[in-house]
Amino acid sequence: MFEIFLKKYAWTANLVLLFVAAWLLAKTVNTAVGAVIRPTPQIDLAAVSVPGASAPLTAPLEVDRLYPLIGQKPPPPPEVAAVQEAPPPPRTCSDRRAPPVRTSLRAQLMAGIVADPPRWSSAVIVDTSSRDTRTYAIGEDVLGARLLSVERLRDESDATGRAVRVAAIVCNGGQKEFIDFETGSGAGAPPPNVGVSAVPPPLAPAPPRADAAAGGGAEGIKALGENRYEVQRSVIDGTLSNLNSVATQARIVPSFKNGVANGFKVFSIQPGSFYTAIGVENGDVIQKINGYEINSPDKALEVYQKLRESRHITIDLERNGRVVRKEYNVAGQ
Repeated sequence: MFEIFLKKYAWTANLVLLFVAAWLLAKTVNTAVGAVIRPTPQIDLAAVSVPGASAPLTAPLEVDRLYPLIGQKPPPPPEVAAVQEAPPPPRTCSDRRAPPVRTSLRAQLMAGIVADPPRWSSAVIVDTSSRDTRTYAIGEDVLGARLLSVERLRDESDATGRAVRVAAIVCNGGQKEFIDFETGSGAGAPPPNVGVSAVPPPLAPAPPRADAAAGGGAEGIKALGENRYEVQRSVIDGTLSNLNSVATQARIVPSFKNGVANGFKVFSIQPGSFYTAIGVENGDVIQKINGYEINSPDKALEVYQKLRESRHITIDLERNGRVVRKEYNVAGQ
């Protein structure tokens, strides 16, 4: 009977076995394909947290509360020194009222001419490094600076308050500086009473000396006749060695005739001064000394060098439109 059943339903068993085989084949193919197309798993170690490990905790250290526990005071906070650059020198050249300081240039004033008008003023300045001496006009370059003016200043070192001296005002790096008869130090020393261009009040006449009464001149200068004088060598040497003192006894400015320089005009002569002793009067224009024309500061400086060895000196000057010659015999050694 069993055999009859198998024969009758054999096709059903074959169908079940075929279905099971097909299912197993499909499962196997699906697993193989999934294994091929599945991405390789990667582990992010940075995101993995180790059990039991935790980030270190930092607690703020309150120093101000620790020092009282040991009976001390906290030290003061260190001060950070601010690095400050040296301020640039003030630019005062355009300020007419700004006082200049002593120049930082290695320069020294040999002679200064205060002219009227002031733009005709000039200065003889020596470079103390090379000993080169030159004459500079207003606006010219002086050792890298620019000459602004030549002014007559009141000398504060004089007890009487009447002495004056001449200084050259220059613009050096935007700063107003002065050059006088002392060597420039650049120390920024305050200047004398700058800007005093007025003539100081006249000095009281000096009492007549013994030789003045006899010859009509100052000490060491004797009048021999009209326009003739005898001058001691010591007077010549002393005058040439102290031109600053002589410059305070009168005002000397360049003189021009028909637009051409013809010498130096002398006025505001102090009574009892050197100029009075040698016969020079207010308004005289000194044109020649020992035959040399002195129509420029360069010529005046050249004559200055020659007078030290001269035994006879002549001065040609113009007075009231006519030429007057003064003659001086140099006596002594």
